[in-house]
Amino acid sequence: MSCRQTISLLVSASLMIAATAGQAAADPVAGLSDDARVGRFSGVVAAAEYGALRIVDARGLASADGEIANGTRVAYPLASVTKVLTATAVMRLVEDGRIDLAAAVETYLPEYADRPFARVTIAQLLSHTGGVPSLLKDDQGLGDGPPDFDALSRPTGTADLIDQFSAAPLLFEPGARYGYSNSGYILLGRIINVVTVTPYYQALDDLVLAPAGVSDAFCLCRDLPGYPDATAFERHGDSFASAPVIHPSQMFSAGGVRATPEGLLQWSEALMSGRILRPETLERMWTPVAATRRPGESFSLGWLVREVDGIRQVAHDGAMPGAVGYLVLTPADHRATFGELNHTLDLDNLSDSETYLRRVVSSVAAGRDPATVPALASSMAAPALAGTYHLPEDRSFTLQTDAQGQLWLETDGHWSALQLPKLVHAEGPLAADAEAAITGWATNGQPGLAPYFSPDMAANLPTGALDGAWSQFIEQFGAYRSHHVYAVSGDFAEVRIDFARGAMDIGIVYDAEGRINGLQPVGQETEMPATRVRAWVTTDGGLWIDGYAHAGPDVAAMVDSDGGLSFASGQYAARQPVR
Repeated sequence: MSCRQTISLLVSASLMIAATAGQAAADPVAGLSDDARVGRFSGVVAAAEYGALRIVDARGLASADGEIANGTRVAYPLASVTKVLTATAVMRLVEDGRIDLAAAVETYLPEYADRPFARVTIAQLLSHTGGVPSLLKDDQGLGDGPPDFDALSRPTGTADLIDQFSAAPLLFEPGARYGYSNSGYILLGRIINVVTVTPYYQALDDLVLAPAGVSDAFCLCRDLPGYPDATAFERHGDSFASAPVIHPSQMFSAGGVRATPEGLLQWSEALMSGRILRPETLERMWTPVAATRRPGESFSLGWLVREVDGIRQVAHDGAMPGAVGYLVLTPADHRATFGELNHTLDLDNLSDSETYLRRVVSSVAAGRDPATVPALASSMAAPALAGTYHLPEDRSFTLQTDAQGQLWLETDGHWSALQLPKLVHAEGPLAADAEAAITGWATNGQPGLAPYFSPDMAANLPTGALDGAWSQFIEQFGAYRSHHVYAVSGDFAEVRIDFARGAMDIGIVYDAEGRINGLQPVGQETEMPATRVRAWVTTDGGLWIDGYAHAGPDVAAMVDSDGGLSFASGQYAARQPVR
């Protein structure tokens, strides 16, 4: 995954916080204490019903100096959650008859009448179906190379933003499909500005913030007056560092707004209560337009839409370096849930932090325990597992505690415990078939793999396509060495292919007749993961290693009667007797 893909928009102090003055005390979220303990959760998650805070949990620090704790009255960057504000402002103007959803961009921005996006409609911009190439995303034809954070940290103008994509051809015919576009929402911000003859943010306040009474809790700025501001941090190994700063004007109406969770939840209730848009306009805004890439999820005029247990939820997420946010509304219950992390994985793995927060917030919104780690024992349990352990294939590792009582697992230096889930060799007919198929590919190219194809795969795969893919593997990772199947589930097998300078993980999709119907990359490893990692003892006496911290799968094992460790991935580590 590239930096530009993961930038798309768009220590451990604990603090349980209560609701603000005049509101009943909120309940803490069950289960997030261990998530915070291992460093997954540093931020805030809060839920409100009819505008009253019911659940609040905030953990970790919001500032590098340790003087500000995370909480609902701390200002965080909303990143792409800004888009729901922009979309709501557009729908206010639609209600007033000042914007026509069916009108093209050139109707409101005639100076761009000769640009490819001129014929895209307002509705298509709102629903990401216009095909406009997106700023701050990869594979959009807008230039190569990593993000220039020095340039992104400086203020810019709307015209300069639009100039970056105005000449680019559309990625697909408008209305044909969903394709997320920050650029489309930058155009919407400019259209709001033109139609209201008011700067975008002032119009946003007039149209959607002031009617909710939350003007003071939002801004298009780096520092929200009257509130402490959270700093964003990125994880690098076992420590965090301040993340690159992006100036709000660089994301503008697509992701530049900052707000407090309390203010956003109050705004959400005003929206659901009809104080900003009429009920029929809300229904129009929340009606699905196009399916996204996530099963069961669609995008409407500004919002993600899905059903959970037969009840409609509307949502939006946002991400930028060191910060991710996720807002979920359940209009039928007047329930709003919002979460924000201000400590995330590094930019290359930021999408894993997005996935993590979506899981936590979705669980809270549905009334489920959001914990993502097993129940952990106190550090006093760690010494019981200290010792040296031996695995097959001449692998060994030690478990030992440091002065703070933290348990560490250290290998002999030639492998990492984080690789264990992918070092196991799966067995069974499907595993044997996948093993043989990759052998054919490695030795004879696409013709060697072809006998395993389904009729559809054989008919639709261009000649030499997989030869080209294999050549790219060799160019990136060096000479082929070996491969093995490490996981089989239903009609899907996962294969690790080892090369001289890394490894590629390939997923093989089978049809009902047991023929290969698709190949897809599921991961890669260009350098060996850490050989010394934090480990934890679970309350049932097992061993657990946090894969999230290293952008990989978790590693878990149980202790047997002989003191050895049986790993969930299938390996057994015998404990060396103490002499």
